[in-house]
Amino acid sequence: MPQTTITHSASNENDYKVAKAKTKTKVLSEQSSSLPHDRSSQEPFDAIQATDEENRPPRSVVKESKLNTTNTTTTNTTNTTTRQFLGDVSNQYHNSGLKPISQTQSQIQLSKKRKPLARDIQPLQNKINRVIPIVPDTVDTSHKPQSANLLVPSRLPQKRQATESSTNLVEKLKITDHQPHQASASSNAIASTSTYKKSRLIDYEWQDLDEEDDDDPLMASEYVNDIFAYFYELEQRMLPDPQYLHKQKNLKPKMRSILVDWLVEMHLKFKLLPESLFLAINIMDRFMSIEAVEIDKLQLLATGSLFIAAKYEEVFSPSVKNYAFFTDGSYSVEEILQAEKYILTVLNFDLNYPNPMNFLRRISKADDYDVQSRTLGKYLLEITIIDYKFIGMKPSLCCASAMYLSRLILGKVPVWNGNLIHYSGGYRINDMRECVELMFQYIISPIEHDEFFKKYAMRKFMRASTLCRKWAEKFQMENRDLFDESLSTHRLTIDVDN
Repeated sequence: MPQTTITHSASNENDYKVAKAKTKTKVLSEQSSSLPHDRSSQEPFDAIQATDEENRPPRSVVKESKLNTTNTTTTNTTNTTTRQFLGDVSNQYHNSGLKPISQTQSQIQLSKKRKPLARDIQPLQNKINRVIPIVPDTVDTSHKPQSANLLVPSRLPQKRQATESSTNLVEKLKITDHQPHQASASSNAIASTSTYKKSRLIDYEWQDLDEEDDDDPLMASEYVNDIFAYFYELEQRMLPDPQYLHKQKNLKPKMRSILVDWLVEMHLKFKLLPESLFLAINIMDRFMSIEAVEIDKLQLLATGSLFIAAKYEEVFSPSVKNYAFFTDGSYSVEEILQAEKYILTVLNFDLNYPNPMNFLRRISKADDYDVQSRTLGKYLLEITIIDYKFIGMKPSLCCASAMYLSRLILGKVPVWNGNLIHYSGGYRINDMRECVELMFQYIISPIEHDEFFKKYAMRKFMRASTLCRKWAEKFQMENRDLFDESLSTHRLTIDVDN
């Protein structure tokens, strides 16, 4: 037992040096025998603490060293350890004349150091939050005397629609419960406002169809208006150059038509989502708007674009070996991977393309989610990415035009009403004239994309390609107007309009 205690005391690097410990333990052993080991009985140690406050170890260490040194003196007085212990750094400061760092100062320095798994102290946490008054919407900021005491920032903070509606509800409850007789003019204005955002245009009627989805969190009815407002801004930035086919020296519109038709075949073969095809063609068009592509590399560009889009949209993306096999050995796996890296580098890894299927689903809400009109709308919408004439058109405009033409084919009355105007993003018939005419011309023209026509001639797509083609031929023979004003209204029904 004594030997084990000696080795234990020798292995503790925070103990005193042996020579210094032996001189002090004599006094400590005499006083500890008469005093209990309690914090209240530490008066005899005041002299030692005053002289050597910085070098004193914890109390448990003092007890352990005291017992160890007594055992060494009684059992083995001849054995002396020659190991050099780690001394206190403050001793060196005392010897050199420098002041030692106190414990409180060392704790402050350690707290200032950046912790590896924690954030730095925020500089604004200790500041007092100052409330800045903001001009309300009802106040006219053009009059200087009324708003002289209000600070108007360059960009007013905009609340989300859900926050605004919940705030109005809480304020109305407060007014009715706590202050029933003190309703001011401002509170009356808040109570009269609707809990959902209305359109700025007031020349058409529309219903709040998002209200019925309040109990469904998957529909995100509280944020859907803000989401699509962001999509409308984003689609303008993600459009390709509409004139890039004329800028490419070796590329012609006919080549793009053949390439896209082959891309549709590969997309159908792999059974991918429609979103993957829309994103792949957008990636391909945006790349060719920036970089010049050789003719023998067009197929590699289309393959790499679909490979990237499938990774972005699909839950289970096909292996790169499947893409290499579909090219009939024209390109290897390594070449497809290199093409993927180069395409993403040129596009700066920007894939924030607002998919047209999102806009089509939004408009389908105003169409009561009719399966037939939505299936025809998918076919008409896919025409906009197949034909080069639609390059540069907004996806939201193409979706509105596709839904208008599909409702016209199915004979729905009214073809376009207030709900469809609102949930399409505010598109009127005059805004869709060019896009609808291009779709109609594509339908009645000779078949240019065989694989695309065969795809939508299948039964699961309601044979949309053949149905639309027969209707277009009959419609042209009857010499009817695509934009008959008697079939459209700014209200919900034509009966109310008349």
